[in-house]
Amino acid sequence: MPKRVRKTVLNSETREFVVRLRDYFAREQQNGGPLLPLDNVRDRVADALGIGKATVSRITKEKFGESSMEERKLSTPKKKKCNRVHPVTSADDFDMAAIRNHIYGYYFRGELPTCKKLLTSLKSASLFNGSMTSLRVVIKKCGFRYGKCDKRKVLMERKDIALMRCDFLRKIKKIKNWDNVVYLDETWLNANHTVSKTWTDDTAKSCIKAPEGKGQRLIICHAGTAKGFVPNCLWAFKSVKTTDYHEEMNFENFKQWFIKLLDNLHEPHHILMDNAPYHSVQVNKPPTSNSNKGEILEWLQRNGVEADSQLLKKELVRLLNLQKLQTKRTYFLDEMAKSKGHTVIRLPPYHCQYNAIEMIWAQIKGCAARLNTTPPFTANKMLILLEKACSEVTPDNWRKVVEKTKKLCYDDWDRDVRYDTLEDQPLLINVGDSSCSSDSESETQTLMSLSDSE
Repeated sequence: MPKRVRKTVLNSETREFVVRLRDYFAREQQNGGPLLPLDNVRDRVADALGIGKATVSRITKEKFGESSMEERKLSTPKKKKCNRVHPVTSADDFDMAAIRNHIYGYYFRGELPTCKKLLTSLKSASLFNGSMTSLRVVIKKCGFRYGKCDKRKVLMERKDIALMRCDFLRKIKKIKNWDNVVYLDETWLNANHTVSKTWTDDTAKSCIKAPEGKGQRLIICHAGTAKGFVPNCLWAFKSVKTTDYHEEMNFENFKQWFIKLLDNLHEPHHILMDNAPYHSVQVNKPPTSNSNKGEILEWLQRNGVEADSQLLKKELVRLLNLQKLQTKRTYFLDEMAKSKGHTVIRLPPYHCQYNAIEMIWAQIKGCAARLNTTPPFTANKMLILLEKACSEVTPDNWRKVVEKTKKLCYDDWDRDVRYDTLEDQPLLINVGDSSCSSDSESETQTLMSLSDSE
């Protein structure tokens, strides 16, 4: 009975070499003989496996040594460590708000906020701890760009962001009763969320069994006013993805929660919300120029525009763009709130500091972390801790954060008014600044490349 051959498990790279070797022998069969001379062993091996001749020589030397009389065990070469420094560009909304206000300070002082000066002052203020390149990325995320001013490149806020903030603050200034302002938002809470630091003497008696990793994630949605949380509006569910929690929200589920919120508001309120995609589903949403001709034609006819299929698509797109300017953008949630006597006010991008519930989230997460001290560290247990943490938030806590938010809104409006008077005044450049043209061109090219990549 023949000896049983031991089964060998080959990895994917080895399997690839097997296929290459088989193809090489098949080509030799079709050729009726060797493709290369039989005495040229190294070249034949390199050609058959599709690798370099030097690689064959190096591996052979490693296996049999200089004398070709030894036989050693081959090993996998160690990968070279990458010394690349990862950029520091992960700033949360509050960090970006602080950086934005720091930049405004330069304008109020009549100075040029160059990247070099910002990097120094932001590090001194403990607001940023990255490189110049990372700072440019963060500043761009904050809504700033490079624009011309007196034939010089200076850091300026995007006009569309500034205009949306202006519209928002004007609406806020018209609010008379701040007790009837509803702040809603979504956040997350990990099952392994616990305190990161505590008093310890580094012995087992003064340590807790801190869980490893983040664990399951709870996605949370709630709303509140200066009087406290809106009753019966806590919504939390387990996440099944590890990406951004916004991806697991959808319009239909959020709409059902929003209906529940409206049912619990017994008098007219102003509802503040951000511009998340599931908050911003449009009524009568117009097609884009990339939509097919039939969709564009149907939308134009539905909106009272004279158009027919005889028109070319370019002509239909021109009519579409004209009609978009005349059609007011409306949202399903805004219309639902309006039918109940409420008004939706949308936050400008990058301005989460105007949403008072953000500070309540910080209080809730801190409370949940202090309660989460013993196993099991599960999402079901964290849900119980979440409810307890929410019950710990008092109406007085809410009133304080609402007053702080109100003051911030009014202060920012006064700041924009002061800045409006400064726009026509010349900016000052300190003698010690080294703002050469090459630096400006480099910064401009970097930001242009970032814009193109998006």
